[in-house]
Amino acid sequence: MALIFFFSNQPANVSEKQSGSILVLLNLIDENEITNDNERIKNLQHIIRKLAHFSIYFILGVLLTLSLKTLNIDKVYIKAFIIGVIYAFSDEFHQYFIPGRGSQLKDVFIDSLGITFGVLIIFILLKKDLLKLNLT
Repeated sequence: MALIFFFSNQPANVSEKQSGSILVLLNLIDENEITNDNERIKNLQHIIRKLAHFSIYFILGVLLTLSLKTLNIDKVYIKAFIIGVIYAFSDEFHQYFIPGRGSQLKDVFIDSLGITFGVLIIFILLKKDLLKLNLT
C-alpha cells in the first residue's frame, strides 16, 4: 500500500516521464520522444498508466488475500476485495490533491479489476492445490 501511495503522490509530469521510460524500455518509442506531444505517444503512455493501475492492484489483491488467509480470518476473499476497493477509492481521493492529477472513477474500476483478479488467482491456486500455505 505504501508503494501505491508513493506512486499516487507523484505529480503528473513525473508519472508521464515514468510511463515514457517504460515505453522506451519496451522499444515502443525512442528516448528523445518521451517529451514529444505526439498523440500516439500520449495514448501509449495512457495505456501504460492504466496497466500499472491494474498490475499494482492485482499484486495488492494477491498480498491481501494471502495475508488474511494466513491469519485464519473468515470470508477472506470478500474481505480482501473490500479492503482493496476501499483503498482504491482512498487512493483516487488522495490523487485529487496532487498537482496535475485528478480523481477518476474509471481508475477505481480498473483497480478493482486488478484486485478481483489477484483474489481470484489465489482462490484458484488454493482450490486446485497448486499453492500450499503453512498455517501452523
